Amino acid sequence: MTKRYDEPIEVTADPIVDDAPVAFAWRGRRYEVDQRLDSWREAGQWWASAEVTDREFFRVLARPSGAMSSGEVDADGFLRSAGAVYDVYRDRIRGDWRLARVWD
Repeated sequence: MTKRYDEPIEVTADPIVDDAPVAFAWRGRRYEVDQRLDSWREAGQWWASAEVTDREFFRVLARPSGAMSSGEVDADGFLRSAGAVYDVYRDRIRGDWRLARVWD
């Protein structure tokens, strides 16, 4: 299931690896990125919209800061994830970061 948000977040970016997020804060809680799953860029065409966009997306596996990254074991012996998958993006025109969606 996915939920869309498009809410502002504060990102700690990796200055060595293309400014990919290594952590972010959303709704007063800090999240640590365990794995970068994908990245892509979406650019709006100036002729198709009144708003020109240039967004750099990162899909990351992240967990609340302080939570164990390995999770717990369920009744069937499988690890439960302590985190979720998040799509975050940097609006390269406005210069801010936003949470686009959460996959849980």
